[in-house]
Amino acid sequence: MSVETLEVELTRLEDLWEDGLADKYRSYLDAVTRFKSDEQPRLALAAALIEVGVRLQGLGGRAAPPTTLLMGDLCLARASRLLADTAPQPVQVAFARAIEHLSAAAASGGESRPLRELLVAAFEAR
Repeated sequence: MSVETLEVELTRLEDLWEDGLADKYRSYLDAVTRFKSDEQPRLALAAALIEVGVRLQGLGGRAAPPTTLLMGDLCLARASRLLADTAPQPVQVAFARAIEHLSAAAASGGESRPLRELLVAAFEAR
């Protein structure tokens, strides 16, 4: 992904990039090596956005303030679009199931596998 394309994807999320999104993005690049090289940055960014979006929403913890919830929603929506545009359908479904699993565990007060582990596993879906 060119720097220009990455900047478009980060519109209105620049502060998050400097507040840990960049590190999460880089950490997911190793998990997407089986995909085409032009798809890898988008997929890594989608996973990073989901991780940040879930954190911003306070899933399983205290409710976040409205503006923080909206930023979390923006992250999740942007990730969803990136996955829809780039990932094969089994990977899209695996991501949806990972988020569903995490949400169900939070709603019931139960335990969940770590989000990063769920998302990395989602990249392996066939």
